[in-house]
Amino acid sequence: MNIIKQHKLTIFFIVYFGYTMSSNFVHAVTPAFLQSINCSSSMFGFAYAAMALGQFVTSALWGKIGDKLGYAKSTAYGFIGYGISSILFSMAKSWHLVIIGRFIGGMSVASVQVNSMAYLTSINAPMEDRNRLLVMYASMQSIGGAFGFLIGGIIGDFSIYYSFYAQFAALIFMALITFFMIKEHDSFEKSREKFTLRDINPFISISSSIKLINVTIGVFLISALVSMFASSGFDQNFNYFLRAKFNFAPSSSGLFKATVGIISLVINLTLNMWIVKHTNISKSMCCTILLAAFSIFAMVFSSNQTSVLFFALCYYAFFSMFNPLQQSVMLKNDDTSSKGSVAGLFNAAKSFGMVTGPTFAGLIFDINPDYAFLTFGGMLVIAAMISYINYLQLKKSGVYKD
Repeated sequence: MNIIKQHKLTIFFIVYFGYTMSSNFVHAVTPAFLQSINCSSSMFGFAYAAMALGQFVTSALWGKIGDKLGYAKSTAYGFIGYGISSILFSMAKSWHLVIIGRFIGGMSVASVQVNSMAYLTSINAPMEDRNRLLVMYASMQSIGGAFGFLIGGIIGDFSIYYSFYAQFAALIFMALITFFMIKEHDSFEKSREKFTLRDINPFISISSSIKLINVTIGVFLISALVSMFASSGFDQNFNYFLRAKFNFAPSSSGLFKATVGIISLVINLTLNMWIVKHTNISKSMCCTILLAAFSIFAMVFSSNQTSVLFFALCYYAFFSMFNPLQQSVMLKNDDTSSKGSVAGLFNAAKSFGMVTGPTFAGLIFDINPDYAFLTFGGMLVIAAMISYINYLQLKKSGVYKD
C-alpha cells in the first residue's frame, strides 16, 4: 500500500473500486430484466455488444479528450454518462431502448476505462511501480466487479429496478468525488493538438491514433482484441447459461461472482505480484491464457452442475491473472507515446472484441451454448499464440534480455 500513498493515489483507487462495484449492479439483473420485457435469448448478447460498440467508436476520441482536458475530469464525465444510461436502460419496454441505453453506456464507460488507465500510466514513476499499480487496477476490475455483481443481485431479488437506481446514485456520487477531490498529476501537460469536429468521427480518431503505433504494438493490439472476443463472449454466454440451464436467481449468480472475486483477490495480491516482480510478464501471460482456454474445454465436457461451476471458477481465476498482466505488457510495448491515445487504442481493440464476442454468443446460444464456449476456448489458444509472437518481437527489440 505504500506505493499508493507515495503517488497520492488513495482516493483514486477508492473511487475506482466503487466504480467497478456499482457499474456491475445492473449486469447481475440483466438476464432477468430482459426476460421480464419478453426479449429473445439472443438479446443478452446484442445488448452487451451495443455497449461494447459504444466503447469502440469513442475510445480513441476519449483518449484525445483526456490528453486535452485532463484524465480525472474526463473520467468523471464518464461516471455521469454511465449513470444516466442506467436509467434509460431501466425504462426499456422493448429491445429498442435496451440497445440505445447500452450504447450510451458504452460511450461513457470508454471515457472511464481510457482515462483512468491513462491517469495511472502517466505518473512519473519507475516501470516496476507502474506495473504494480496496473496489477492493483486490474485486480479492482475483477474483484469490484464480482462483489458489485453480488450486491446488484441481492438488491435485484427485492426489485430488479432497485439495482438500476442504486447504480445511478453510486455513479453520480463517484463523479462528484472525482471532480472535487482528484487532481491531475504534477507531470501532466495538456495536449496542444487542436481539437476539431473531425475528431468526433471515430474512424478518424482511431486512424490518427494508429499513426503512433508500430508493428509490435499492432500485434499486441490484435492479441488484445482476440482475447477480449473470447473472454467477454464467454462471460455473457455463461451469465445467461446459468439463468437458462440452472435457473439461477440474480443473488445466486451474484454469489458465484463474489466467490470469483475472493479468488481473484487472493491471486492478485500474492501470485500475480510475484509474477510481475520475478518472471517474464509476456511468457506468464501466454501461460495464463492457455490455462484459461483449457478450463473452458474441461467445463464444456463436464457432466454435472458441480463440475461445470468448478471449471468455470478455474477459468475466472486464470483470467483474473491474465488481465493485469496484459495491461503490464501494454507498457512494455509502448512507454513513450501519449498515454491517452495509446490507452484509447488499447481500449478500442478490446471493445471491438467485446462487440463481436457477445454478439456471436447471442446468435448461437439457442442452437447450442456449448458451441460458443468451444469457440471462445479456441480463440484464447490463438490469442496465446499471437501474444507469444509479440513476446518474440519485444525480445528482438531489447525489451526482454532473456
